[in-house]
Amino acid sequence: MAIDPSNEGGATEEKRDVSSVKVLAKDPKKKDDKNNNEDDNFSDEDLALKQQLELYVERVQDSNPGIQKIALESMRNEIRTSTRSMTYVPKQLKFLRPHYGTLKSCYETMGDSEEKVPS
Repeated sequence: MAIDPSNEGGATEEKRDVSSVKVLAKDPKKKDDKNNNEDDNFSDEDLALKQQLELYVERVQDSNPGIQKIALESMRNEIRTSTRSMTYVPKQLKFLRPHYGTLKSCYETMGDSEEKVPS
């Protein structure tokens, strides 16, 4: 809004500048920022947990069945001890979600052994 200075009568006249503005429903930059700064939102404990779970995923891919067994047992214990209730998804499962395809393919290529039998 602007006041017209040429108006000598003292009355103020409002002028509105009307222009069309396109507004996006969502800011595309926010999605990119969220993905780029994903690790910034985690506490030090969460980052350590995420790194530990990623290490387990790497060890499950090892050719040595003994290392695979230890990694699978450690991963299982980590998940079981974190589950307090069924109302939320534990952080361990959230951190393992990107590795689901890798774990699935490792399971399919794993030879028949006691690690492959569900307990």
